[in-house]
Amino acid sequence: MMMKKLKKFLCVTGLAVCMALSMTACSTAGEDDGAVSLESLEELEEEAEEKAEGSEEEVATEDEDFSEDGLSTEMTDTIRWFNATYAILTELNGFDTEYFGGMATNDMNAMISQASLEESWGVTDRATADETMEWLLTEGHRTGFKDNMADLADAGIDSVEADGRADFIYNTYEVGESEAQFLADMYGYYEEYGESAIDAWDYCRAMSLAAFYYHAGYYTETEALNKSMEIAEMIQPLYTSWDEAMNSYLLGYEYWAEESSDERREIYEDLKQEDDSLYNIDWNLAFEKTWE
Repeated sequence: MMMKKLKKFLCVTGLAVCMALSMTACSTAGEDDGAVSLESLEELEEEAEEKAEGSEEEVATEDEDFSEDGLSTEMTDTIRWFNATYAILTELNGFDTEYFGGMATNDMNAMISQASLEESWGVTDRATADETMEWLLTEGHRTGFKDNMADLADAGIDSVEADGRADFIYNTYEVGESEAQFLADMYGYYEEYGESAIDAWDYCRAMSLAAFYYHAGYYTETEALNKSMEIAEMIQPLYTSWDEAMNSYLLGYEYWAEESSDERREIYEDLKQEDDSLYNIDWNLAFEKTWE
């Protein structure tokens, strides 16, 4: 029984790339962290240009046209707070944190967003967008993390000294030395931060998806902002500061990617040092709905 649970654990973290679990248990096919490489971005732009040349139809949301210069709603502190939850990803992608979702809303960016969502998440329309959002908000990787850490606790890992846990896991399960060390490190985070250690990973990604859905034309501006507000109200009570929230997000990245989050942590620290940093906004900001 425990061996099956461990195999499930490996799939959720990405080691088996969802080979042993259904799509719903490990999110959508092709899921990645949303970071777009320069090469991929250039390819997406070329693809978008080709599609634009071959189509007479303009891409738009259900009830409004895309503007050339971004969100029609004023960029208030509330919307900038939304942006801050995924500013690390925005920076990695080379986008602009002063736009909702990191980019202006126009036809070209709509097609880029559509191609990126399909490649990264398997999202191709409103139905798959809603399905992915629901998975992140009700399950996400945090569910597997909690179950998997509980499994390790049931196996008796608490009785092993911290520096011997990797050996304990290696000798107990069919994993390599690096995987055993990874699991031991994850359990250390679980001990330090509890069951909610990586919760921000799911919620911050949901925040970024809401904005990308808008740019792709799957959500209207109002729907995207309302969903962002809903998620913000879910995540804000869980932490007391941006440092706490971003640490949880980055631990979640490590859990999902099975690699160091040092690059992303450095980006976060750099963003905090900017004079007009989004992270100067109070974590406990009283959100204000200024859109219709």
